[in-house]
Amino acid sequence: MKKIIACLVIAFLAAFISPVYAQNKIIAKGTATIQKSFIDIARSKAIDEAQRNAVEKAAGLMITSTTEVENFQVKMDSILAESMGFINRYKIISEKKSGNQYEVEIEADVSVGKLRNKMTAINLIMARKSKPRIMLVFKDAVAETAMAKYLINHNFKLVDAQALKRNRDFERLQESSEKQAIPGLAHRYGAEVIIFGTVDVSSKSSIISTIELNTNTVVITGKVINADTGEIVTTASETKSDNKMKRDFKGLTEETSTKLIRRLVDDVLESWSKELSNTATIKLVVAGLDSYATLQNFKSELSESIKGFKGMNQRYYSKDKAEFDLEIEGDVQAVAHDVAQLNIGKRNIRITEISQNRVEAILLP
Repeated sequence: MKKIIACLVIAFLAAFISPVYAQNKIIAKGTATIQKSFIDIARSKAIDEAQRNAVEKAAGLMITSTTEVENFQVKMDSILAESMGFINRYKIISEKKSGNQYEVEIEADVSVGKLRNKMTAINLIMARKSKPRIMLVFKDAVAETAMAKYLINHNFKLVDAQALKRNRDFERLQESSEKQAIPGLAHRYGAEVIIFGTVDVSSKSSIISTIELNTNTVVITGKVINADTGEIVTTASETKSDNKMKRDFKGLTEETSTKLIRRLVDDVLESWSKELSNTATIKLVVAGLDSYATLQNFKSELSESIKGFKGMNQRYYSKDKAEFDLEIEGDVQAVAHDVAQLNIGKRNIRITEISQNRVEAILLP
């Protein structure tokens, strides 16, 4: 009897300690092309696609508001990258070879709770970051167009870089020696995030048994910069090759660019998620600090009055103006609010500008 009671207690505790997620049975299909008669590889790819389709179907059923519809593609690209984590089990209902295609139909148990938690998290990230304006800085027009199309289709706000390219500012942004110029230049053109990119292409030929074989290769590298601080958010590179006509890079560049921007967006979302749940770096620029003593008083008040304050680095002080990097648990709006409440020697502070990760203010006379 004691053993039975003990087992019941353990079962009861497990029910409350372990996360319980509702399940949803979804029927989905997947197909894959059979390459070089490798049916087993095609079958595996078809099953993977069926699982992704099952998760996408389940997610689609959860879209209930206008905001969720707008952000649906952003969510799905992030979610489908880890679709296996949302499927508890699946069984194959049918499978067949049709020409050079292998088709699979599955019934999958999708963990709706896990999926909803993920979608909610992404939605919150996008909302709290207010979809910052993005500028693409590429010399390759094909790559830039493909990335811009992806971002626009996913409801990101883009800043037109054409005006930037007509003058020296384009080169200045690309030169690593002028990183300190990024915030000022980005601010001038209204960008809060800048994606720099390079495209390298090559075409090689080889002859095998009198047959000329050609290989085109495209390598695209991207770097995401927080335009308010000049800091690197993430970097990534993608490489893709094909055997089409020699030096025919357009389609290859478009495919590689789309793959890279999808990866960069996922990395940025992850970075923003960590930033929102931990500490963020907020750039604070203050003018009107007309003496060293005033500067020291301001720094002392700052550390004591800003909610979520974790640390501060002074970047420069020149001609009554100082720049600080604040480590904060919170967001830029909260920092601006708290800075505006400061009083330094009976002098008030006025906020003059706020952007995604930057606050500018002036200490009034």
